[in-house]
Amino acid sequence: MAKKLALDELPKRLIENNSTTEDVLMMYGFVAKGTEEDNITFYLDPALKTAVIVKDEDIIHHVKVTKSQNPIGGTIIWIKNASLYLQGKAAQPQAHVQSQQNAEQFFQGDIYQQFANTVQGKASPRPQGAHVPVCGCGKCGQ
Repeated sequence: MAKKLALDELPKRLIENNSTTEDVLMMYGFVAKGTEEDNITFYLDPALKTAVIVKDEDIIHHVKVTKSQNPIGGTIIWIKNASLYLQGKAAQPQAHVQSQQNAEQFFQGDIYQQFANTVQGKASPRPQGAHVPVCGCGKCGQ
């Protein structure tokens, strides 16, 4: 008769009250101070270039990685509400949010739209006449 195996801690922590692990995500990285008291910054690479802000309440379980397992250490975390983090809806580092807003503003306007139309083969009609309005006031080029 085989000896009964001891239950592992991980399933106990991840599967509470017969819930599923569909919206649970495991991440390996490095824990740093968060932007608020109720979150952490979790760096996903050893160069500390890519990070996500994780709410403390979403962390279900964590395990420190020892130097014998990986020379640079780190932490493995399991988080609930994974879809928020995978879709980028969770809080992000402020610099990333600012650069995303700058990019969104940069790719707006007539100049970019004309370029996009040209690339897609939808060249916009060029103004007729000897003088091409530059300022957009409506008075130039008349």
